[in-house]
Order: sequence, then structure tokens, then C-alpha cells
Amino acid sequence: MGFNYHGITTDMTKQLCHFVKELKYEDIPPMVIERAKMNIMHTVGVSLCSSELQQVKDAIAISQEMSPGASQEATQWATGKKMSWEAAAFTAGSMGDMLDWEDCSVTGHPSAGVIPTAVIAAEVLHKSGKDLLTAVVAGYEVYQRVALAGNSNIVSYNIFGCLAVLMKLMDLSEEKMNQAFGIGTACAIIPTSPHETTMSDSLNYLYGYKAENTVTMIKTAINGIENMEDAFDDPTAYLRHTRLTQPEWITKELGETWMMMNMILIKHWPANVFVQTYTELAARLVTKYKFNPDDVAEIIISPSVEFRHWYSEVGYESVTQAQFSIPYGTACAMYHPEPGAIWYQPETMKDQKIIDLMMKVKADGFVPFDFHKSRFIQDLIAGTHPEKFMTVRMKDGTEYVESAFTHPGHPNYMLTRDEFKDMFRLTTKNVLSPEKTEGAIDCICHLEKYEDASVLPTFFY
Repeated sequence: MGFNYHGITTDMTKQLCHFVKELKYEDIPPMVIERAKMNIMHTVGVSLCSSELQQVKDAIAISQEMSPGASQEATQWATGKKMSWEAAAFTAGSMGDMLDWEDCSVTGHPSAGVIPTAVIAAEVLHKSGKDLLTAVVAGYEVYQRVALAGNSNIVSYNIFGCLAVLMKLMDLSEEKMNQAFGIGTACAIIPTSPHETTMSDSLNYLYGYKAENTVTMIKTAINGIENMEDAFDDPTAYLRHTRLTQPEWITKELGETWMMMNMILIKHWPANVFVQTYTELAARLVTKYKFNPDDVAEIIISPSVEFRHWYSEVGYESVTQAQFSIPYGTACAMYHPEPGAIWYQPETMKDQKIIDLMMKVKADGFVPFDFHKSRFIQDLIAGTHPEKFMTVRMKDGTEYVESAFTHPGHPNYMLTRDEFKDMFRLTTKNVLSPEKTEGAIDCICHLEKYEDASVLPTFFY
């Protein structure tokens, strides 16, 4: 049932619901299924890696407090503790973004919501591996289209990706899906990103909030909310509250163009998307030429990214500050070319050697684009940014130079299955036993064979 005194002249919301409802595993191209598997593997790996940080330990404790006496239906990642669906979703969603190592899209990180929501829901509902993969693809497609249609808070998009996953796995009717999108719109209208000015680590928890909240939103829609239909068509709803309006993206080539394949960057390093290529160059240089970072006199970057080129003479208190700093990422990659949670432990962010090297990183020009007006992530994904050069000048006068347009994990430079596996082994080596790691890899690579995907989280602790 729907009631609205505004004139609704389009049916984009209904089309999106119909797409989610009718999407079948057999309709999805094999290369898209493969990418979904690899995105699951990567997101789970970097999530588990983050469990070494205090912020995740806090999230784990909060989730356990949320769930005393609740039905023990879901597995908490990293601990194996059984808890409520919502509490497990909060933990896993928070973990997904904690190291800023998952994926990146326009703008934000669909995997930090879509993947934990799908894996946990499939466990709770005892859905098959094919069901899980289909829901992941649906979540990415919805996320991408909503993100391209408007410009809201970067975490708000995750609401729609998570909702699509749950709609699919819970087999909602198209009318109930429509109502659920309306509820999501009501919770996603603030087009601000205060973390950009405050550098607060609360940013990471926002993904956990959305993964948790969307479970309740779906349950509310199932129980009979009315008159929340057509949220992407109503002129006063979602598109009105976003700064950039391109509504045609909601349904453009829906079911034909799989945006997971060409609009998703996979992070190769635990750092902000604009820091990725510079950390890649730093790690390549120190690995290739085997110099001692203590002997570096100067590091020249050409060009850098102005709103990510900042320093701190005393190191960082906030993980977000460190993750968003090109000089810090460059210095940290030279001292720790094997990445992990160690990059953002308090002692690392205050390491005087890293601070000293960071202060030697200089910019020779900046990438020319307007942060506020251009769709800068689209530019990055499209590969239109210029080639980056890094020159390391040693104290003895020796110079080393390396260049790259982008980093491994770019849609045009995607990791292979073996590289995804190696990354998973790296991210989980301090958290899982080798047997659990290899078990998780095998399970994810063969998800379509599982009639009950609830086995997957048994490898996550």
C-alpha cells in the first residue's frame, strides 16, 4: 500500500526492487561470481586482521554487552562467541573498515556493509552458498547505483547495500522491499562527512552501526510499515537530500552492466584510497633496492594529493589521521613493507623514526582536481589521474625512482585469485591458525557447493 500527495512520475524504486527480487545465481556471469568470492575473502581477511587493534577489542566488548541472554544465533568474528544477529553485525561491520583496507567505491566502502551483512544473515538463516553470493552481488549493485545517483554521507550508501542483501536473503516481496528502501532513505539523508574535518576514529564504527541497524529496519518492514514506498522517485525524498543528483544511475543498464567489475577498487594497503599508490611506491622502492630508511635524506612525490598530504611532528593519536596521511603511509611502508595492524598500533604511530622519515616527504606539485566539485573517486577508478613518481634521495647522494599510475587492486590492475589468497594469508596470520586460514580460503572459493553457508564463520576464530 502506498499513499503520497506528491506526484510520482517515475518507477525507479520499483525497478530496483524487481531487480533484487528476480536476480538468480544462474543469471550472474561467472566472472562476477568470482569477484564476489574474492571480495568476501579480502573483506573477511582485513576484518580479522583489525582484531589486533584496541578499537576492535572495544567493539567486541560492546557487542557482547548488547547480547546478554539474547538468542545465540550468530557468530562474532574473531572470538567465535555466539550472540544476537544485530550484535554480530555491529562487530563485523566495524571491523570491516577499521584498517581502511577493504574496497573503495563512489564514495565509500560497500564491502564493509555488504559482506558482513551477507555472511551473518546467511549463517542465521542457513542459506546456501549460492544464495550468499547472489545476495552479495545484489548488495553491490544497489549500493553502486544509489551512490552514483546522489552524494550523501559516505556511510549512508551502506544502508542500501545492506538492505538489498537482507531483502534477498529473507525473500521479501517487492512491496516490502520498497517499504524497506523508504525506511533506509529516512535514515540516510544527512549529506555530511564530519570525519573529514575531525579525523575521528568514530568513522569506523559507523559501518557497524549501519550493518546493525539495517537488520532492525528489515524486521520493521516485514512487520507492516506502510506508505514508505517510492523513496528514490519522490521529489522530496532521497534525491532531494543529496548534493549531487543523477537519478538515471538508479536503473541505468540494470542487470546488464555489473558495476562490481568496473567501479570497485580493492585496497592493496591498509590506508585511505588516495594514499594507496604512494604506499605501493614506497614499499616497492625499499624492497627493490634494499636501502635502510634511516639513510634517506629526502623523498620527493610528484604529484601528491593536497588534501591528503599532511604531517605531524609528534605522530598520531587517531588511526584515521594516520590512514589519511600520504607522508605517514610512505614512511610506514618503508619501515613496515609487510602491512598489518602494526601500522596503526600506538607505538608505531608515535615511532620517532617513522615521524622523522615522514617529515622528509615533499610534494612536487599536486593532482589537479577540485575536491568539492568533481567526482574524485570516479576519476580515480576511471584511471584519469596522472602517473605518480617517487624519488628517494639517500644521504650519500644515491637516488632511486619508481612510478605508477595506480596500485594493484584497481579495476584495470585487479589482483589474481592467487594474489587474493596470499593477501588473506597475510592478513590472518596473527589471528587464525594455518588450518583455519586454508579452510576459509577453500570454503570461499567453493561457496557454490555449500547447501548451508553457516559453516563459513566457523573458520573466523
